[in-house]
Amino acid sequence: MNFLSLVKEKEKAKHFTSVALGKFDGMHIAHQVIFKALDYQGMILCIESNRGELLPKPYRDFYTHFPIYHLALDIVKEKNDIEFVEFLMEILPNLKQIVVGYDFRFGKNRNYYTFDLKKHFKGEVIVIGEVFYKKLSVHSGLIKELLINGNLKLANKLLGREFEIRGKIISGQGIGKKQLYATINLENDSFLLPQEGVYAGFIQLGKQSHIAPKYPAVIFVGNRISTDKSFAIEGHLLGIELEVQEAEAGFYFYRKIRENEYFDTLEALKEQIKQDINQAYKLLKIKPKEI
Repeated sequence: MNFLSLVKEKEKAKHFTSVALGKFDGMHIAHQVIFKALDYQGMILCIESNRGELLPKPYRDFYTHFPIYHLALDIVKEKNDIEFVEFLMEILPNLKQIVVGYDFRFGKNRNYYTFDLKKHFKGEVIVIGEVFYKKLSVHSGLIKELLINGNLKLANKLLGREFEIRGKIISGQGIGKKQLYATINLENDSFLLPQEGVYAGFIQLGKQSHIAPKYPAVIFVGNRISTDKSFAIEGHLLGIELEVQEAEAGFYFYRKIRENEYFDTLEALKEQIKQDINQAYKLLKIKPKEI
């Protein structure tokens, strides 16, 4: 939701008494610690720069029960500390609490810090300290770096969930089911992409859901260098044949199996995919008969 819409929805704006400020593009474990400090009438304000988003805006609401509003960075990036606080109070007149991370900076040239908020906001400013996972400081930037390098195990630990890509189900190149293995092909809806290669993971058909099943799968991301050379995100369900009727799906990445490789023949590619499937069973700790 657009934060400035609350200017028109004044009654709704009066309802909020606390706000978490930040980019929150990952909704990862450090962000969740910040959200826990909100009161029951809290909201999340994502200040958007639209650069390198880990989790696209439409999918963040799934990971919190607090309402999320989005504000373009350009609207506030030239304000000083006083103007920034006045801007918040003008839209949220009953604001009593601001929650931020220890490294929150704002305003013109990002010259202002948490102590500037405390100086000018008459309510309470709660500053959440640095969050660590095994001595690693949890940040979206680190998670992105891990994904780009294919380290799904550690990236997922920092996220607090399996990394996902969601989008529309689209037609593939047409040879999978006939000559290789049947796949579900995905159109990426602006998600950050991990390193090219083959992964063990899960596929959820339909929209984001806490209750819809996630089927174990082998997932490929990259250019199909052995066939039509086009880029693809495709997944093969392990031991399951489904009539896919949903228009969209989510691919969840658990571990990387191997790099993207070139194969001279479809027979060689099929043999490698067979090995990938066996490896996925092992990584996911699933036996074929359990599927």
